[in-house]
Amino acid sequence: MAPPNGAAVNAKKQQPGRKGKKAWRKNVDTTQVEEQLHELRTEERLGGKLHMKADSDLFFTDKSGDAEVQRKYKYGKLRIDEILTPTSGFSGITSRKTAKTTVEIKKSETKIRKASKFQTAVIENLSKRKLELGVGRVGATAEIRKQQAAIKKRKLDHKKGGFDLWAVTDATSSPSSDPIAADLAAYLEPTVVKPVKKPKFADTRPSAIPAVEITHSGASYNPSFDAHQEALQRAVQEEESVQEKKSNAAKQLAYPAELDNLDDETFFDDSDDEEEEEGEKEGGESAETEQTNGGNATTPTTPSTTSLSLSVGAPVVESRKTRAQRNKLLKRAEQQRAELALKQAKQLDKQLNRLGELAKIVSKEEKLHAARLAERAQQAQKLADEETRRLGPHAFKPLPMDVQLTEDLADTLRELKPEGNMFKDRFASLQKRTLIEARIPVTRKLKYRRKEKETHDYKRFK
Repeated sequence: MAPPNGAAVNAKKQQPGRKGKKAWRKNVDTTQVEEQLHELRTEERLGGKLHMKADSDLFFTDKSGDAEVQRKYKYGKLRIDEILTPTSGFSGITSRKTAKTTVEIKKSETKIRKASKFQTAVIENLSKRKLELGVGRVGATAEIRKQQAAIKKRKLDHKKGGFDLWAVTDATSSPSSDPIAADLAAYLEPTVVKPVKKPKFADTRPSAIPAVEITHSGASYNPSFDAHQEALQRAVQEEESVQEKKSNAAKQLAYPAELDNLDDETFFDDSDDEEEEEGEKEGGESAETEQTNGGNATTPTTPSTTSLSLSVGAPVVESRKTRAQRNKLLKRAEQQRAELALKQAKQLDKQLNRLGELAKIVSKEEKLHAARLAERAQQAQKLADEETRRLGPHAFKPLPMDVQLTEDLADTLRELKPEGNMFKDRFASLQKRTLIEARIPVTRKLKYRRKEKETHDYKRFK
């Protein structure tokens, strides 16, 4: 079919015959090759081939940006500003008139001028006449006007909202400024709410404990082997310490298990037999002593036998020293005192010669002692900053360490499970920093009292 009129027909280009080398060379299209060669020659004339140059020679980084775009952003309006721009032909409804707009303050046009001597004399005469008549002292009306103006200003401030709603107002603080408040000060004093004063106690909160503590690197979802093993070891040590405390408490409260194996009959019978045996022994001993005492009473004792039994050695004979012996002892004692005094003098002289060295030793010891005291105070302060103090009836118990076992570690993020609880961590942090007292779980109380019944085997009938 013939195409419709006006329709463009894409006629396929006819290729000439290429049969044979001569026809091939004659009819082959070499325009693309010639264009590429022409482009290469042009590049060589202009400075070199492009495909052989580096990227830094061909390209550069545009850091300045487009000036037109910058101008558009600088002077253009944001879309939100265009939306909020008022485009109405009518003005908005105004609010009601406040006291600020109704009050008109007129400036006084009177000029201040200096009074003459005649005018001052007239004023003094008028004041004297008022004092004589008892009208009042000079300036009383001015003070009353000032007080009235202050009251009016306070009322206007309340109307305008120019006051602190939550401020603690004390009616008895300045009674002289308001005459009404001065009259009612004694009546309003017990009704005035006084602000609570903070007690002057030292701030006992630990300062070195951070609000959010960074957990151990071994508790990560993808920890290293060494960090994970260290975290596991720490968790095991914490659990062992808890179990050790429990076992020690159980040992203190427990009693020997051998007591359960003893029968009541054997336990009580043995004690009775022992008491009877002890009583018999005491009775036999008392009888023997009575018999011996009776036999001794019949045999008389002679003083010669007792004296011979008490004498052990020969009697001591006192010999008086001669005058020569006493003089010799006195001379020896005086010589010893002189030697001791000489020795003390030499020692004192030696210490005086070593006075500078001793002063250095004493100063060195004082410095060492001061350094030890400072170090001890620093350690005590560090412990106080890191120590959790007890506020309430219960002591703070830290949360156990959140760490997963090796077989529970997730291989991918999809298999990852949530660990820990942010609410519990924050609550424990507040307790650790002594911002709140430590708490324990509150157990549910029974609604009814539990009844205890004792059952007997002989009442069970089959």
